Amino acid sequence: MLDKVKNTISKYSLLSFSESVLVGLSGGADSVALLVCLQELGYNVSAMHINHNLRGEESDRDEQFCTELCKNLGIPLTIKSVDVKGYCHGNKLGIEEGARELRYKSFALAGTDKICTAHTLSDSVETLLLNLIRGTALKGLCGVPYIRENIVRPLIECTREEVEEFLSERGIEYVTDSTNNSDDYTRNKIRHLIIPRLIEISDCQNGNFYKNISRTIKSISLDESYLNGETECLLENAHIDRDTYDIEMINSQHEAISNRALIMLLKRYGVEVSQTKLEDLKKACFENKKINLKMNVYASAKSGKLIFSKGIKKTEAYSKEISFKSDETVDEDFFNRRVMIKLLNRDSELTNIHNMFTKKNIDYDKIKGRILLRNRLGGDKIRLPGRGITKTLKKLFNENIPIEMREKMVILSDDDGVIYVEGFGADERVSADKNTKRILYVEIS
Repeated sequence: MLDKVKNTISKYSLLSFSESVLVGLSGGADSVALLVCLQELGYNVSAMHINHNLRGEESDRDEQFCTELCKNLGIPLTIKSVDVKGYCHGNKLGIEEGARELRYKSFALAGTDKICTAHTLSDSVETLLLNLIRGTALKGLCGVPYIRENIVRPLIECTREEVEEFLSERGIEYVTDSTNNSDDYTRNKIRHLIIPRLIEISDCQNGNFYKNISRTIKSISLDESYLNGETECLLENAHIDRDTYDIEMINSQHEAISNRALIMLLKRYGVEVSQTKLEDLKKACFENKKINLKMNVYASAKSGKLIFSKGIKKTEAYSKEISFKSDETVDEDFFNRRVMIKLLNRDSELTNIHNMFTKKNIDYDKIKGRILLRNRLGGDKIRLPGRGITKTLKKLFNENIPIEMREKMVILSDDDGVIYVEGFGADERVSADKNTKRILYVEIS
């Protein structure tokens, strides 16, 4: 088995001797064998044990075993104790999913170059069968990947039987999780009931079950890699700008590629992929509709373009009364931007302000009552000088302003309504003209 692990590491360039390597050590046979293998091969290895606090005394037994093992091997060990139940309750996760998240978060915080987990070929086959039973696309038939970012699996071509034989030859003990013996879990049913029967059938056909499945996984993985590469090229070519894509270019491809493209886009925008979500997105593409993919994530189709947008949390309302004395400047912080509002007399040095005396500026003497500096409110509208139409700010912003900025645009209003909108200038009612004597000038930085 040592030679097989060595070849796997070399074939997939999983590790180098100059790197720091962390092994996730549960105390079970697979992780113990991985730790011993990497030490025998000469890697700069350390270990981390995560106590999930789920099995009472048995969890404490596992922790103690890992402590003694690493002490005997002379390998540095870090022990982390995590509250899986509390984490799952707070994040609405299942126990298995929550425990996995906490493990990988702890591994990442160790700061090593590579993280090694003890997934074997047996785990990979179980994953394939589990996905097949549940229903899956091609990716689900690729088993457990040998590498994901800095997480590597040197045992991925070894079976569980080979692992146990390796430890037996060296007289190395390990612990067994009692839940592994229960058939209450679907994966255990596959491990204990289905795979033995498949091996029996394979033997009757003069085949090697694990060798054949491994060959199938590699073949499917090659196809998956190729199709993903083609899809990424398609999306790169279909990308128009920012969050906009050419629908026709995507839809003109074979469905195997176009479906993948849409799935990749769902993932890019943090949408959990399902057949329902895929069908919703396809419907938007073909019927020019706008759909809500998940909270604050939307997709819409228009004029041959697929546009993704993100909603934002409602920005807290901001409103502050502004008052002036002659030639005074009011300086306010407005959503992490600086807003300076100056009251200038016509006789002041207006020539020092670029394009000062235009219809975009406010005639101070036309203002009615109080002046408020605020963000927009429902029903706000403005009549821009020279356009002959009045528009709601909602419609004006939808046409011109990115969604994340719409609630943070500078608005000035008086008792009769909006008098100034950032980027658009003054309302016609209060815009400066040749008779203006005092100007309200707004500068935003």
